Amino acid sequence: MKKRTFIYGAASIAMVALVVMGMTSCSTRDNAFSEETKDVENVPAKLIIKEINVGGCKTSDNKNYSWSKGIILYNNSTTKAVVKNLGIAFALPLNAHAANSNYGEDGVLTYEKEGWVPAGQGLWYFPETVTIEPYSDLVIAVNGAIDHINHPVVTNTTPEGTVIPNAIDFSNADYAMYDLTSSYVNASAYPAPANAAIPCMKAAAFVSANAWPVSIVCPALFLFMAPEDVDLPAYFADENNILTVGGTAKSNTSCKIPMEWVIDGVELYQTINVDKSKKRLPASIDAGYGLYNSQSGYSAYRNVDQKATEAIASNTGKLVYDYADAVENITEPSGIDAAASIKNGAQIVYKDTDNSTNDFHLRKGWSLK
Repeated sequence: MKKRTFIYGAASIAMVALVVMGMTSCSTRDNAFSEETKDVENVPAKLIIKEINVGGCKTSDNKNYSWSKGIILYNNSTTKAVVKNLGIAFALPLNAHAANSNYGEDGVLTYEKEGWVPAGQGLWYFPETVTIEPYSDLVIAVNGAIDHINHPVVTNTTPEGTVIPNAIDFSNADYAMYDLTSSYVNASAYPAPANAAIPCMKAAAFVSANAWPVSIVCPALFLFMAPEDVDLPAYFADENNILTVGGTAKSNTSCKIPMEWVIDGVELYQTINVDKSKKRLPASIDAGYGLYNSQSGYSAYRNVDQKATEAIASNTGKLVYDYADAVENITEPSGIDAAASIKNGAQIVYKDTDNSTNDFHLRKGWSLK
């Protein structure tokens, strides 16, 4: 995607930038660091999707547990990010290897030519301004800001008292996808947050589903930010912005998200269906794809920008190497164990080349355990 600099509050530009302390503009799509970048002291705020763990995991008796899902956003910069009108959605079809009728005869996605991306079936957004410190996470609990390890969602396969060692404790998440004023009221998908102080995201549903149907095998997630003067609930409710893509099935109903609103995107393919998969995100948002699998507890995890990370003076002696948590024969190219380094006090710069083939690998499990 071409370089774009957006001016916060400028009426002539239909996009809001990341609002940063002491700055009035920044690029929302450009990589904060390049191979030649030497200055890591004053990098404009840049939000990225750092980790995706939505496939569920196995219980100790090898049954599937689907509710331990989380997403981590990350401020990949030296500058505090204060953002408004931020949301997250997925492109259709749900799975990359499903039939995809969104391509024209020229082999180009029809909506790409029209300048938008489909937010399939529903999406989530932050109802207030969100602040993320430099080199810091924002953890989102997708299906329950609870301790899924020791207090999982009670179902027929996970009765009360079940312990799921491979699940994730989201009881201290930064945000929960939890909005019972929407149609997303499935009690298993949306248990009340364990801590009432955890702020909740708002949902916009475009079909009559009782839960957000994010793919557990290969989602195409994208992060978007609307201009500050856009009323998001009104935009999502406007029938001019809602349409059916890829046929007439009601399950394909989507909301048109302008491509200039998209600030990051991650396309994932299921490992066993790569040859059958087709892109859902335009190449200008994500030129490649990462790998994923369900019911394994795996995360799609972003690779480290080695040169930029090692250039941070305060990281001396704090970086941990010999990374050993990769699976499916694709590892962290730098050899840096980002999670262990962060616990050691390091600040990590992640790769952001707008190509998930280069930027992501498959990790054994949730990085914050």
